[in-house]
Amino acid sequence: MPQTVVRSLTLSLDTSAYANNDLLADTQELTNAVKVNDGWGKIESLTVIDQDDQGQVFDVWVLDANVTFGTENSAPSISDANAVYILGKIPVAAADYVDLGGVKVASIRNIGLPIKPVDGGTSIYVAVTNGTGTPTFTAAGVKLRFGIVQG
Repeated sequence: MPQTVVRSLTLSLDTSAYANNDLLADTQELTNAVKVNDGWGKIESLTVIDQDDQGQVFDVWVLDANVTFGTENSAPSISDANAVYILGKIPVAAADYVDLGGVKVASIRNIGLPIKPVDGGTSIYVAVTNGTGTPTFTAAGVKLRFGIVQG
């Protein structure tokens, strides 16, 4: 019987200023995204907690394997062979954020992105690319919370 869970990931970020379209966070593991080895799920929501109060536009790339998206704070450079592991993209727009004082929070719902790890495990992977702008983050200032229906 499917169940809904929340899985959290604190992004590991470069602390220098980023440029337009730079890779904010290379591929990082979201553990226990599916309930059992070789299981499946569906990402239904994403909450972004920006403790650095940037409210940055970016794209969250979801992958079913641990492959590199490139070098952080540079243009993405995923290879053709590794691009086949991309399951989808979740855009985070400026209008998605609410300013709560010293933190901005974005909430994206009704995503409906199916997930299934290719290695038969329970983890999926996430990379994040910058939109426009030149934000500067602390090393752990952005947290992602995924609402996942697990089968």
